[in-house]
Amino acid sequence: MRRPRSLLALIVLASPMLPSAQGRQAQPPAAPAAQAPAAPAPAAPTRGGRGGGAPLEISTDLTGWTSMFDGVSLKGWDGPMPLWHVENGAIVVRRTVETPVGSVYLIWQGGQPKNFEMKFDVKLEGDGANSGLQFRAALLGEVPDRPLVAGYAMTKWETHGYQADMTNMGGAGNLIECCRGPNRGLPPRPDANASRGQVTRSATTEGGPKNLIASLEDSATLRGYWKSSDWNTIDVIARGRTFLYICNGHLMSVMMDDSPKFYQDHGYVAIQLEGAAPNAAYFKNLWIKMLPE
Repeated sequence: MRRPRSLLALIVLASPMLPSAQGRQAQPPAAPAAQAPAAPAPAAPTRGGRGGGAPLEISTDLTGWTSMFDGVSLKGWDGPMPLWHVENGAIVVRRTVETPVGSVYLIWQGGQPKNFEMKFDVKLEGDGANSGLQFRAALLGEVPDRPLVAGYAMTKWETHGYQADMTNMGGAGNLIECCRGPNRGLPPRPDANASRGQVTRSATTEGGPKNLIASLEDSATLRGYWKSSDWNTIDVIARGRTFLYICNGHLMSVMMDDSPKFYQDHGYVAIQLEGAAPNAAYFKNLWIKMLPE
């Protein structure tokens, strides 16, 4: 860009040439020296005002976490084995058309956590694969006169609690109340759930409606974060009456259970598989961290 001349230079150029004392025309003054470039404008303030700063990365620090799986055995777990078993460093369960087994559960024996965060990797195979992490669950108890299923007394491991649900074709993200075996125990409450993309609060009276508090990203967008037939990282947080469901670093849903009667403040942790066979579920890198009140 052409630099504007100084005011003095413009005046001289606009005036007629004057003879000098020696009778020569006066020469115009030299152009002013180039100016130093202007200092850059100050950077825009970081978003968030006083709470701003450099962008954060998702933490991978496992300080204070407890490993739930040793990578080689099912020590510390209980379920129908060897239906549940270990392959190549992962917990695996398969369901076939030839041998129907219904819903199958594997229950962690490390306690009945109250406030905790749990993370794990999961992969589902088969279009009908339907799995989940059940937490704060109660065992419904074995029914002695029930017939065995594929040689297993499946009622021994049936539970009822909260669940971070996932299906291979439908994706992850729904927080539900589940399950009750073959129609026993309390039926799931219609108000105790949060669909993918929702922040909800349960009814405070029995039979009341679910309350939508806020919406997260669009459900279809959130669905895209789930990788069918591939490994996904799930993070579930239960703190007081509030539960968060995270898939591959994206918040899927939040549920608050404010029921004075049905809210469960502690219980078993279990992994599960059901749905149309043939299907399979794989779990690895299972970690849990107890949280303060």
